Amino acid sequence: MALVIAHVSDLHVSEFGDTFHDRLRVVKRSANVAPVDSGKFEVVWEEAGWRVLHERGKSRAKITLVDPQGYTHPIPSLKEGGQVLDPVERAAAKACRLEARRASTLAAHLPSAGALKHLYEVTPRNSNVRLLRAVAAIEEADPDAVVITGDITDDGVGWELIEAAFDRWKKRGMLFAIPGNHDLYLFPLRGSGRPRPTHASKRDAWRGFAERIGLSLDGTGGWWRVLPDKDTVLVGLDSCARPQRRFFRHNGAIGPEQLAWLREIGRKPEFKNARNRLVMLHHHVVPLPHGVGRRPPSEIGMRLDDAKSAAEVFDEVGITAVLHGHRHVSEQRQPAGTNFTIFASPSLTLGCRSGNDPSFWRIELGERMHAARVRVPAFGIQQDEDPPSSAGALIDTVAELASSEDDSESAEQDGDVEI
Repeated sequence: MALVIAHVSDLHVSEFGDTFHDRLRVVKRSANVAPVDSGKFEVVWEEAGWRVLHERGKSRAKITLVDPQGYTHPIPSLKEGGQVLDPVERAAAKACRLEARRASTLAAHLPSAGALKHLYEVTPRNSNVRLLRAVAAIEEADPDAVVITGDITDDGVGWELIEAAFDRWKKRGMLFAIPGNHDLYLFPLRGSGRPRPTHASKRDAWRGFAERIGLSLDGTGGWWRVLPDKDTVLVGLDSCARPQRRFFRHNGAIGPEQLAWLREIGRKPEFKNARNRLVMLHHHVVPLPHGVGRRPPSEIGMRLDDAKSAAEVFDEVGITAVLHGHRHVSEQRQPAGTNFTIFASPSLTLGCRSGNDPSFWRIELGERMHAARVRVPAFGIQQDEDPPSSAGALIDTVAELASSEDDSESAEQDGDVEI
């Protein structure tokens, strides 16, 4: 019986949907803790844990916006806030906008198609919103399994949104994933997650996610799963198994221990007898160009350092297909001198470096392997006939408070940040 998988990668979800990749200017969510002197400050607006504080007895006192974790956020200017004069209203509108796109909020109350369409129209670059838009296209492709090849989060935050978005496959035990450099390594720039993550906290979050979706991690970091009725074996490798050397170095390595473990797996009858033997990793095995006639991008701080050894083991054990992400490039190839086919998947939320829109691979594994690139439609979300169900009161409120805003903190400036 044929197995149909959706190969997706580089989702880059985060607390509020900010990413390192989608703009020249990184959004720096404040790490400042809000004032706690209740006698000095009064709450003038509050919703879903967000508060707007005003210093008592001062008509021109500074307004402070505080999120549910107790961190402050800057108040939008008149220009950024659509010329709304009242700073409290501008702060409330920003709170509603951020909360409606927050990973935990979306995970707890997945928006209807109509609500999602509105969120996308207001902030089209938001990675959390783009993920949900893409999942609708994946559901339409109707794969048996979904495999995610790393950079699931942008900085180790937002795992709950992945579980909620792909719950259909999680419940079947057909959601498979491996981590990427964004999931496990640290960055010199502060993103939207607070407090700042550590190597240990990031790896613990990944392991918790892997356990919840039913993956049994080996001590080396890898996992494997036999699908006997599909004549298929899936192997997941951690290409960030080596400790990070520097903040700006995100080179990957599978490592000798994990490759030795793969050799052991390759000797097992259930592996050798399977028609399809797929391996998943994050970093690319061969350099990828950005498009026809374009040179491969710089490999500084980006490559898989033991790519040669890995490719040799892949051929040695009889891997038929290698699935990876990392470079945000969509490509299918069979490298010279190898026996496996490579499927490089672009970012499901940010698109392909060639300029193409987000896409994923729909791979059908039967007597032969057939793959087709499926593009996520830019305006594929259809309005509901009935009023959209809300993700709490804020997803409804945001239609009124943020409809005229362009979210200056998610300005559509395409950066080319190599991290």
